[in-house]
Amino acid sequence: MKKIVFAKDITLYKADCLEVMPLLPESSIDLVLCDPPFGITASQWDKIIPFSKMWEEIRRVRKGNAPTALFGSEPFSSLLRCGNLAEFKYDWVWEKSKASNFLLAKKQPLKAHELISIFCNGRTPYYPIMEEGEPYENRTKRGSNWTGVNKVPNPTFRNENKGTRYPRSVKYFKTAESEGKTIHVNQKPVALLKYLIKTYTKEGDTVLDFASGSMSTAIACIHTNRKCICIEKDDMHFSRGEERIRNEYNIKRNVE
Repeated sequence: MKKIVFAKDITLYKADCLEVMPLLPESSIDLVLCDPPFGITASQWDKIIPFSKMWEEIRRVRKGNAPTALFGSEPFSSLLRCGNLAEFKYDWVWEKSKASNFLLAKKQPLKAHELISIFCNGRTPYYPIMEEGEPYENRTKRGSNWTGVNKVPNPTFRNENKGTRYPRSVKYFKTAESEGKTIHVNQKPVALLKYLIKTYTKEGDTVLDFASGSMSTAIACIHTNRKCICIEKDDMHFSRGEERIRNEYNIKRNVE
């Protein structure tokens, strides 16, 4: 096992997540945000983590009603949900800028989305990021009341909205290639991870990514002033992710 700490805020472990997570303090995590292996390729890093042990450790390290956000794709996402129906809340749909599955384009639609399943024990912390739209005004006038002597008109209610809208479950984000060179085949865009982190945590909170791959979750935490614990067992992915974070901290210091 290898452990690296950056500025006391970002901690990296090179090891199997089921070896590291039992070492983390109980009730220490404000958000579990992870893109776990789906088990759809023959790669060593793409082996599905045993669900029972995974959920056992997630429940132990999470604070009371801290949420868990897990990326997925069918049929993997259905297995995730069925493995923890008691805590499943809802799905986000990430609409991608770049589709995949071109080899099957003549047999089925191109795949242009992934799911992000939200789990929580109790009421999910939620800080919606409002979206911009056209301002509008609603006017509602109730019918008149008959008093027995004459009609008494009810008032007209006005609802003015400057154009803000609550977020919808389908979110469009460009794929990671739009942000620069990628170091992992399944690398997630930092912009999307920042959105999820801001939606479910506050500044200073701690985020856990137990299958961190490219370390994009750590980059997103640096940008949003959150602490992060990343676990990755693959030597190549860990080395590239570590270098990426070192470069990010150099950029941050230069800006400051």
